[in-house]
Amino acid sequence: MLYHYVDPTTPVSLPRIASPYKCVVLIERQVSAEARWQVSKDLVASGCRYMLAWGLECSLWDDSVDMANLEQFGYGDVPPEHFVMTTWHSDETLPEVLHFARRHATQTYDDVALDRCLILDFSAAPREPEIRALYDAGEA
Repeated sequence: MLYHYVDPTTPVSLPRIASPYKCVVLIERQVSAEARWQVSKDLVASGCRYMLAWGLECSLWDDSVDMANLEQFGYGDVPPEHFVMTTWHSDETLPEVLHFARRHATQTYDDVALDRCLILDFSAAPREPEIRALYDAGEA
């Protein structure tokens, strides 16, 4: 699991991670529509194949990544090897979402294993130890 705190004072840039991978987007502060769109396009372009959104306006992230995936293929059919599964989790707790990401979001639409996970944390302050512990708890 790769944790990345998204500093609100700098432009958003994704860390490098080998594809395919899954990404959990944690949103605990406001994120502009422009930043959300750029991150969505970057996730799709970098090989994210499963995006889970949790927190403020998480359904907007689900829609944004879906649209970025469609845009990548001219709003036509998305080949199965490039399809990005998206989910939003507005009614679950953070531990539940991280457990789901660890235990159930394990393969792509075309049955490719997703062993790598990127966690993008849009929060007030970095909290890698807490997030890592919650994610690792999903192993049991």
